[in-house]
Amino acid sequence: MQIYESIFILRPNLSEEEVTKAVEKMKSMVEKSGGAILQVENWGKRKLAYEVEKEKKGTYIVFRFKGDGKIINALEHTYRMEDAIIKFLTVKPTKGDSGTLVMPSADEGRPSRGRFGHDRDDRRGFDSGKKAG
Repeated sequence: MQIYESIFILRPNLSEEEVTKAVEKMKSMVEKSGGAILQVENWGKRKLAYEVEKEKKGTYIVFRFKGDGKIINALEHTYRMEDAIIKFLTVKPTKGDSGTLVMPSADEGRPSRGRFGHDRDDRRGFDSGKKAG
């Protein structure tokens, strides 16, 4: 069994009860498929990086669970069928991960911006280190 992390974003207009209901539905789906939930975190409502399905904010939920690769297909199928979920991502953490989930700060992970609002790496003539060919 492998360890996976899955994050999904719920519509911001859901009540706390509806959020809890959606989380319980996803947890039971993992458990029914033979997986084991290790950790669940509700990161709360946050601003999205870009508009998704006409929503500018969303409620972030993060799971860490143990299971087979087959669980991923079933879980993501359930995400797609759930109208309350607007975005999701499931990954297999690298061996160097500490095993604890850490909520990013508001400005963490944003690229540095140049004078005109473009990423510095997008400037003409930038050598990305890739070999031509």
